[in-house]
Amino acid sequence: MYSHPLGKIPPLPVGFENELKNKLRLKQKMDDSADVEMSPEPPTSSQIVAEWLEAFERNAFSPILISKYWAHWVPKIYSPTLNDNCLNWQFNEMLAKEILFNPLEQFICNGKSQGALEQICHATKHASVCGRFFKSGEPTYSCRECGTDKTCVLCVECFKQSSHRFHKYRMGTSAGGGCCDCGDIEAWKRDPFCESHQVNTSEEDNQCDLASDVVERTKQVFHYVMWYAFNRLTTNEVDAIRLDNTFGDLEADIFDLDVYCTILYNDEAHTFDQVINTLSRVLKCTQRNSTEFVTNIDREGRAVVKCSTFQVCEDLKHKIEKYTSRHGSKPLKVLITHAHIIAHQIFAQKLMIWLEKFLGNGKGFRSVFTECILKSRDNQKQSNLLTQIMIHDSSLWKSIRTQWHRLLIAGMLLEYDNKKALAKAFTKNYAQIMKDFIRDDHEHSYSISSISVQLFTVPTLAHHLIANDDVLYILLSTILSEYRPRCNKNGKLEFERNPSYHPFKRTLFMLFDLKYLLTSVPETWNDDLKKCFLHGFCVLVNLLVMMQGNQYLLMISLI
Repeated sequence: MYSHPLGKIPPLPVGFENELKNKLRLKQKMDDSADVEMSPEPPTSSQIVAEWLEAFERNAFSPILISKYWAHWVPKIYSPTLNDNCLNWQFNEMLAKEILFNPLEQFICNGKSQGALEQICHATKHASVCGRFFKSGEPTYSCRECGTDKTCVLCVECFKQSSHRFHKYRMGTSAGGGCCDCGDIEAWKRDPFCESHQVNTSEEDNQCDLASDVVERTKQVFHYVMWYAFNRLTTNEVDAIRLDNTFGDLEADIFDLDVYCTILYNDEAHTFDQVINTLSRVLKCTQRNSTEFVTNIDREGRAVVKCSTFQVCEDLKHKIEKYTSRHGSKPLKVLITHAHIIAHQIFAQKLMIWLEKFLGNGKGFRSVFTECILKSRDNQKQSNLLTQIMIHDSSLWKSIRTQWHRLLIAGMLLEYDNKKALAKAFTKNYAQIMKDFIRDDHEHSYSISSISVQLFTVPTLAHHLIANDDVLYILLSTILSEYRPRCNKNGKLEFERNPSYHPFKRTLFMLFDLKYLLTSVPETWNDDLKKCFLHGFCVLVNLLVMMQGNQYLLMISLI
């Protein structure tokens, strides 16, 4: 028999044992009652929607109703468990659809079934731009006879249903990030529509209007869903989450649970073999599992490799950083965050996919989407959500960047007015977007800067941006600001001879944007167009002088 380390244990006071048992029974009853209160049976979508609609009728509906509900149920469905990882996640998607996604659609449709949404869709949907988002490696078709430039492309489905299949065409492969131009009348000299997107000229615009109550409920849902997704996907730190719990969509005691996730992020500095060997060594897993982790990281931009206590995750983080920083290289990016934050991020990404699909129900919903994304958060002096998405793009991982791009294309590129609003916001933030891209290590197709080809190649938009938003000056000034530090004492550009010089190669994308803007020559020149064109041209002259010398000034003076 082992002796107690503190010596002989003194006897318990009289009655102490019975008192202790009574306290334990009382605590057990309290725990049981708490379990009943906090873990009820999942409500049905009709029960949830009835509560929301009742509040809406009393003008008492607010995002707090949705946020409190999600705060309780999202972690229960999507939160990873101890010793879990992204390779073996299994979530109850049927339950999620019933209690998380269906209530949103039913609330918008005033509590009615899916058939009501189909009726709204039939009444509001009309032919427009296809807007199919191209994945990397997806085949594309361009018509040599009808396309206004080489960037005008069709997806396979639209090409097969268009007259361009009988013309001289070129087949290519998308690098990812673009979309189908079928239905864009400015992209084609003739035959802009396939059979699926043929415009019905007899259709009146007012048929695309939604009922006022539907619009109001849609605004409430869209506004909260998009801000919720943005906040959850741009924040990983527990302290930041606590401080920015604006809508109350995180329960106060979620961090009492000691389950954290170790997350590895993609970079272009480490090879597949380096990361595979590191994970095999640190996680003590098979080569096959390590390869699957790395494949996930490359495809999605990040992967959760371990769910455990905070201390275990912290030790794992240090080991990964240690092994990947050998030989003076930059360590692999590793973050630790709470399992419930991961749950909200998983749900946020699925919400964006749901919203992208929902926007296909008609022009009216896309108009509401544009209004919401251009509106600042209530009672806060900050830029609108669209601007926030653009300037935070480079801080996100691959799959989330791509999903935001898909959402913007689905919601803002199919109608001209929405596309113009997107183009003006993109121009306003162009300098910051390009500077972030130049310092980023992801491919161009994963950057928000890649949507420039969808905006600057539209002739009327390009002319409007030059005349009203001074886009030529903004673009060329951004190029100049990147090149000026590379000038020698004589003011001439000098670049490193390294053929893979990363920042310089990325600045070349701005020259492509310049080409897009200047491809279509205006038929008429008003005073604003002349003034702003010359404003940008003066910057171009300065750039040419930095490259070659003063002979360009002489040439311009002769002109």
